[in-house]
Amino acid sequence: MDNTSWLLSNLFKITFFETLHAKSSNSNPCSPRKSTGRHGGGDAPSLSDCSCNAPKCSTSTVCDRGKTGAGVTGSRTENRETEKSSNYLAAGAINPGLLRHLHNAARYRLPQCFEGACVSVKQSSASNWIFGHSLSFSSVSPGGYKVLLSYLDKDKPTGLPYFVMEAAPGGQMSCEFRVGPTQATRATVVAQIANGKFDSFESIVDAYFNSFTASVIAVNREFIAIHYLQAITERLSLGAEVVGRGRAPELTATSAAARWAGEEHSVSATLGSRGLDLCYARVLRPHLTAAAMLEVGFAIRKAVATLAYEWRAEDWTVRASVDSDGLVGATLHRALGGRRAKLACAISALLNHPNDKFRLGFGVTAAIV
Repeated sequence: MDNTSWLLSNLFKITFFETLHAKSSNSNPCSPRKSTGRHGGGDAPSLSDCSCNAPKCSTSTVCDRGKTGAGVTGSRTENRETEKSSNYLAAGAINPGLLRHLHNAARYRLPQCFEGACVSVKQSSASNWIFGHSLSFSSVSPGGYKVLLSYLDKDKPTGLPYFVMEAAPGGQMSCEFRVGPTQATRATVVAQIANGKFDSFESIVDAYFNSFTASVIAVNREFIAIHYLQAITERLSLGAEVVGRGRAPELTATSAAARWAGEEHSVSATLGSRGLDLCYARVLRPHLTAAAMLEVGFAIRKAVATLAYEWRAEDWTVRASVDSDGLVGATLHRALGGRRAKLACAISALLNHPNDKFRLGFGVTAAIV
């Protein structure tokens, strides 16, 4: 999916949801499975995004495992699966979150750079339906007009069922549908249609138990991945991934995962036949978080190291990163206010030192109440 196709959907999800992670009354303040309002703990969320969050762009899908292919399935997906509240899972659940969210404490600090210009408008009605428009211009990806239709059950604490559809005049369309079959399960289907046929079809089923989580991820007819993450202590979680490919059984891969998390720091790693993925996040100040990431791909014999930081205030957020490939990127999200329409803007810059290329992006979002 191109950059502009994710603009409005990401904005809607960030506006109406907060990260899903189970917690209970017996979770202590140091638990990586509890939202402590800090930035270090496991896959628990960072502080709620400020109202300045303008369009975020991403080409990530559940198949994306990073530059070296070392990550677990879905760990690079910027479609951050979130919900309005975490208190509506099974009673007493203190699970460690999902395996594909293992590195979120560090990867949330990476800027989502985009190129060109984009204007997005969303209109919320008294019902559960939301209607939006997006107009983008870019020299590196197809631009043009897109329309978005979204359904969100505002009367339910979890906001489920959830549905979002994006369509372009050229016939491209993408949609996502998420339901909660039971109190402790979530099912998601994502489909992309191009030229009158399915270009991609992804299905995800997540189950939350008292001290562990399990997921099954299927992508087209290419492969199926099984995830498992177990809470060993309040700070330590261990898990594993098995990926099977029907047409190429010899490419079946396995990975082991671990995470040690506290209130102000998080260390997470996955190691498997594809490679090593290591992440570290640290809260330096209440408004400043730094992160370091290392990817090592065994098959392609390549390693990429990345440093990133996030500086946030009530009305703006700055994220920046630099990696060993010579890529330097930064984004600024700023709330502009407004009486009837909440305005926000985003500025993005990306510099590729090896190729001596520079790309700049600017986006404006209006949320009409």
